[in-house]
Amino acid sequence: MDATVRLWDYRSGEELSRVTAREPVKYMVIHKGLGVAYLSMQLREGGGRVVLYNIRTGKFSGTAMKTRLAGPLALSPGGGLAATIDRHSLFVWRTGTDIYQPLNLHHTKPYTCLAISADDSLIAAGDASGRILIWRAFEHSVPSGLRSENSGKAHPTVQPPLTTLHWHAHPVGCLTFSPDGTYLLSGGSEGVLVQWALETNRPGFLPRLGGALLGLHPSPADPARYLVRQADNVVRLVNVATMKVECSVQGLRPPPAGLLPPAGVAGGAAALLPPGASAGGVGGGAGGGGVLVVPAENAALQFYDVGRDRHMQLVQVAPRNAVSMSDTSTSGRHGAGAHPHPHGQHPHHQHPNPHQQHPHAHASHGGPQQPGQAATSGSGPGSETPAPPFVSLLAFSRDASVMATVDLRPDAGPYGSTEACLRFWDAGSSGPGSEASTSGSGSGFALNTRVDEPHRDLVTALVYHPTRDLAVTTGGSGSESEFKVWIQDRRAAAPASGSGSRRAGAPPSTHWRCRSTGGYKGLPLGAAAFSADGSVLAVAAGSRVTLWDADSNALAAALPAAVPTTSAAAAAPPLTSLAFVPGTPFLAAASPSCVAVYNLLTAAVHWCLPYGAVSITADAAYGLLAAALPAPPPPAAAAAPAAADAAAGGEEAAAPEDQEAAGAGPASTAAAAAAAAQRRRQAARAAHGAAAAAGCHVLVFDPRDATPKYHCHVPGASHVHLAALPAAAAAAGGGCSPLLILRDNRQYSVAAVPGSSISTAAAGEDAAAAGPIPKEETLSVFEATFGKVAGGAGAGGVAAMDVDGGAGVSGKARWAELFDAPSHVLPPPTALAHAFLTLLTTAPDS
Repeated sequence: MDATVRLWDYRSGEELSRVTAREPVKYMVIHKGLGVAYLSMQLREGGGRVVLYNIRTGKFSGTAMKTRLAGPLALSPGGGLAATIDRHSLFVWRTGTDIYQPLNLHHTKPYTCLAISADDSLIAAGDASGRILIWRAFEHSVPSGLRSENSGKAHPTVQPPLTTLHWHAHPVGCLTFSPDGTYLLSGGSEGVLVQWALETNRPGFLPRLGGALLGLHPSPADPARYLVRQADNVVRLVNVATMKVECSVQGLRPPPAGLLPPAGVAGGAAALLPPGASAGGVGGGAGGGGVLVVPAENAALQFYDVGRDRHMQLVQVAPRNAVSMSDTSTSGRHGAGAHPHPHGQHPHHQHPNPHQQHPHAHASHGGPQQPGQAATSGSGPGSETPAPPFVSLLAFSRDASVMATVDLRPDAGPYGSTEACLRFWDAGSSGPGSEASTSGSGSGFALNTRVDEPHRDLVTALVYHPTRDLAVTTGGSGSESEFKVWIQDRRAAAPASGSGSRRAGAPPSTHWRCRSTGGYKGLPLGAAAFSADGSVLAVAAGSRVTLWDADSNALAAALPAAVPTTSAAAAAPPLTSLAFVPGTPFLAAASPSCVAVYNLLTAAVHWCLPYGAVSITADAAYGLLAAALPAPPPPAAAAAPAAADAAAGGEEAAAPEDQEAAGAGPASTAAAAAAAAQRRRQAARAAHGAAAAAGCHVLVFDPRDATPKYHCHVPGASHVHLAALPAAAAAAGGGCSPLLILRDNRQYSVAAVPGSSISTAAAGEDAAAAGPIPKEETLSVFEATFGKVAGGAGAGGVAAMDVDGGAGVSGKARWAELFDAPSHVLPPPTALAHAFLTLLTTAPDS
């Protein structure tokens, strides 16, 4: 998408060469024997182009094929034919020094994917209705002459023989032929790999792959093995001879569709395992410190080791089978209605014999699909696909022996309301023993207590006590907003069945219950946090912070609003995040309009910055505060939504009079309102894109001062989640713990102070993208010896923070500069002696 094509040595990670294209490249196919590559490019001003690039000469072809959108490309293994799709058209042309006049195979439904067989005798294309169209002996219809300037796309004089297969209930996601051309493999959002025998048109199934299939690629070494690329960021190696998954490589999974950025409500849907966590409860991994826990699709939690960049396990929070829904309003020859089906069953009908040919898997030669065949899709006007549940909040105890989660079920309550469920989990003594565990069974967490509807409305915050088995949730709306304190009760084990005595050695059972509730003047409660020792509970009540005694539930203090207002109409936005800074008497608060630090000794605002923060976190090792502030968008992008709203409002205000004078009816009024709403949506999308392009600034503060100590820029992300990595995850160096920066699209990187020796590697993106704004810095001999080493990014591609205010060289002798530091920070003489003698006896260059 950056308009470059790069050649890499993937073993060493070295870039060998780079080609600058004219436009962003979306798809590419290359043939080594021919020495050519076809690029499908999306023009910035709209439309698409397919161009030819000669690898041997390093030049682009002078002509290009125009398309409405940049579509996928296919190149036959023999290199004789190439093809692309453009909505309802399938274009096929012969390869050569230029793009030949393409053959246009038109279809009534939009195409979604395509594939060409190894012998160029078959071409298959999937459409949006779930059908697969296969043309046989079509290569004779492809023109062999060069395309002239005035000639358009060629249509076949004689329609090639066509076979139509139908099993998928949703758009076909990927297709590929077997190397011998006897089988066709297909996949889609059903999560099922379908293998079609082309002689009989009968399908075979590999169900329950867990996610939508996006790509299929045969192994060049073994024709029975295929790589399957899935939408949940998983690549699987499948053996189609045995129909089994032999290997899976899993990355960080995409966020659920309903998860609110950044990383959930108040940033509570992403958490790091505490440093004291045992490895048994998290799948036998590295344990606490550097284990990221994030929600995934289908109401699951993913445990991911960011230090080793490896998936650990999935924990199924809400018991639910992955289902595929299709349009219930569609009617066709075989009856109306498509029902939810588990993966591996047919989307339309149930058959006693799984190998029986389905009525939709029919063959029709000599023409397009037969009339009366209805498409089954989940995107029609009558589609009733329910919103899947997802985990919105989670928290861990200090030793990770208890996990608390809040999962939401959209549209599950009365009148389409959202239902919430609070669950408490106990960590098991041993995990499954495998880091590739992908199911909740054997995950090491067992459900202890389930609380349906803990609050009358959504749960906005969930925090766990640092030293006791106690948790606090906030939620509700309006005057019913409150916080609840949940405690764990222990009781002796129940008597054994058939005996009057209790079982010997049975562990006591536990359960969770609500101990007390609280509120403050009917204000909405949106965030909560415990102090480091757990004696103080801070709850955000609107734009104010309330402090409570965690034991007695008594109100200790109500801190003033960081931004005072004079009228109720100009009320400050409510606080969204709270964080105690360990080792200091400071409490940090963030809202969409400000970042404030309170001094708890004076119960007053210590300092406040008028910049909204999307995430804050406290560095317990160094007593620092990190905040992510969205960068301001360009002025033109910021003015676009306001101009669109003003234009839409003016049109809506003028529409009734104008249309009444012109004699227009209500239909034209509705059309004008719809057009105005469409313009507002387009302006909102443009503003969101501009905000994402501007990125975020990550600042690290000493809470005593509003001047930031460190800074780094994260471009291309409007929302990020911050978490300070503990010393167990990486050797902390410099003056700040490494920061894990998690974007809302699940890319992450690690930012560290220059000179810190960190073995954690940034993953999911180029680490330099989250690097610092360049700034020259000169270090003194003392800092170079005992503080940090001069240099750029740390080991492993870790993004370096920009240090604001390094010391300069005073011109003194090197051994004298060794003592240029305050006396209270100088090391003991035993540590200084070696450095002092080294400076006296070595040359400056060494």
